[in-house]
Amino acid sequence: MALEPLLSDANDQDDHDPRPAASARGSAPEGTPQFLLEQAYALILTAFGQMGYDIHDDNFRDTGPRAAQGLLEMVFPVSTINVGVDELVGKSFSARYDEMVISKANVCFGLCPHHLLPVIYRISIAYLPSKKVLGISKLSRLAKLLSRRPVLQEELTQDLAEVLHTRLQSRGSAAYVEALHLCMAARGSESHEARVVTSAVRGIFREQPATREEFLKLVTTAQTPLL
Repeated sequence: MALEPLLSDANDQDDHDPRPAASARGSAPEGTPQFLLEQAYALILTAFGQMGYDIHDDNFRDTGPRAAQGLLEMVFPVSTINVGVDELVGKSFSARYDEMVISKANVCFGLCPHHLLPVIYRISIAYLPSKKVLGISKLSRLAKLLSRRPVLQEELTQDLAEVLHTRLQSRGSAAYVEALHLCMAARGSESHEARVVTSAVRGIFREQPATREEFLKLVTTAQTPLL
């Protein structure tokens, strides 16, 4: 069954490697994301200079290329995410198991689309299999992959539930996301203790309140050491 891609790729990128090659000052090919970000960071450093900072200090040497590469490690190309999701949901196995499967408290990192500042997520996801299950590491990888976008937390939460329900053809799915947004913690209201919580459910998790409550109880219970 052909499935629609999770995201549209307006740029039709062919390179599915999310990590850019190491770049010295000015060595990135013109027009590439690395090149454009280096130019942007050069302007940011110029602004810092106007604020009174010595941008010719050794600590700022090659900051532009380093910062550009760091941002490209946090935000993956759309094509990379689409290919990654296809690969993850394609690695399923037949199993005589139809109860809830949960991957709890996955720590992931992303970017706020409003301020382009980091977001630290704790993601729990679950699904009810229909004749096939994912490999045990695939749920964690899916959470980390979909987080590497400049995306609203609300949309990320919905996307996680949708992929596990539609793409995996499960009987139901759920996502519970708790996040620390540095755009709110390090600036603005400076609410560094505040956490944003979102959830999304599909299938049986939506139709049966008891199933949804079981999931929420399991993922919000304090963790105890396994070793």
